[in-house]
Amino acid sequence: MGKGFKSLVTRCIYVGKMDDTMKKLKIATEELKDLGNSVMKRVKICEEQQQMKRLDKVQTWLRQADIVIKEAEEYFLMSSSSSHGLISSSHKMEKKICKKLKEVQEIKSKGMFEIVAESIGGGIGGGGGGSAVKDSDEQTVGLEAVSGLVWRCLTMENTGIIGLYGVEGVGKTTVLTQVNNRLLQQKANGFDFVLWVFVSKNLNLEKIQDTIREKIGFLDRTWTSKTEEEKASKIFEILSKRRFALFLDDVWEKVDLVKAGVPPPDAQNRSKIVFTTCSEEVCKEMSAQTKIKVEKLAWERAWDLFKKNVGEDTVKSHPDIAKVAQEVAARCDGLPLALVTIGRAMASKKTPQEWRDALYILSTSPPNFSVLKLLDRN
Repeated sequence: MGKGFKSLVTRCIYVGKMDDTMKKLKIATEELKDLGNSVMKRVKICEEQQQMKRLDKVQTWLRQADIVIKEAEEYFLMSSSSSHGLISSSHKMEKKICKKLKEVQEIKSKGMFEIVAESIGGGIGGGGGGSAVKDSDEQTVGLEAVSGLVWRCLTMENTGIIGLYGVEGVGKTTVLTQVNNRLLQQKANGFDFVLWVFVSKNLNLEKIQDTIREKIGFLDRTWTSKTEEEKASKIFEILSKRRFALFLDDVWEKVDLVKAGVPPPDAQNRSKIVFTTCSEEVCKEMSAQTKIKVEKLAWERAWDLFKKNVGEDTVKSHPDIAKVAQEVAARCDGLPLALVTIGRAMASKKTPQEWRDALYILSTSPPNFSVLKLLDRN
């Protein structure tokens, strides 16, 4: 009786230990699953949106995690169908579960990746972190020289920060888009990351940080709870080890990039920052080594761009339209954006009166969104 009771107690102890260990294994396995899903999500963003290639060590880890998760789940099935049996078998099972728990915990500890992907071609090149920005061929007329100048600046060692300035609608964003897309199209462009950030009038440093961290492939659950300083530290830690090209569109005031975590371009990191602004003063505040003014189009270029968007058929549809069309084009003041958008709005207008109405509207108001709505309505 005493011996049987002792045996029962011993078995209960082993079974209790096994149940506790099994619970720990289930928790650790679920945590590993969550971590694996998070890593895979980051990998997918890098591969599908940013044309990057997952790191070999990340692929190996994902495969190992998948194997150990499946093995752990087999133990769960065995446990649910087992009556725990003899002391010896319970003890052996408990040891196996302990071993599997250690494996799961070890795999989990190796899955905290800061970087999950690299530029296609390995390390350097391929436009990592970048995505093509929608471009419009019609708006590039007359801007080729400016785009070429910006492109040359990207190859100059003594130019790290480049500022494009000019009045609204002159084509600054178009130039920036051209250079960004050209860089992405060249697989061996020399940059680990090509990053595009739309800044806008209401400066939000944290939003800039969030955009950058997404494009460099750094995503984790704790990001939203980090302070601005902690986010800056993490961004700096990653970008300081890589060569990057950062394109900032529509800058209205000084952006404290150091505060955002962006390392200043220098001769060692050879990184580049290119931004657009309406103000030459902002170029000075941003410490631009090269300032490039984007000028309005000369009349010949402006007229060609306008006709291209209106269409020759419309311009020639009535003898009186050509003359009025030139006056409408002149009201666009050499601004590519106005020439394109107003030209397209007038493409369906084939009576002189419609063109005279458009000229009247433009004579009383500068070309803007409200004017375009009026033109479409007429």
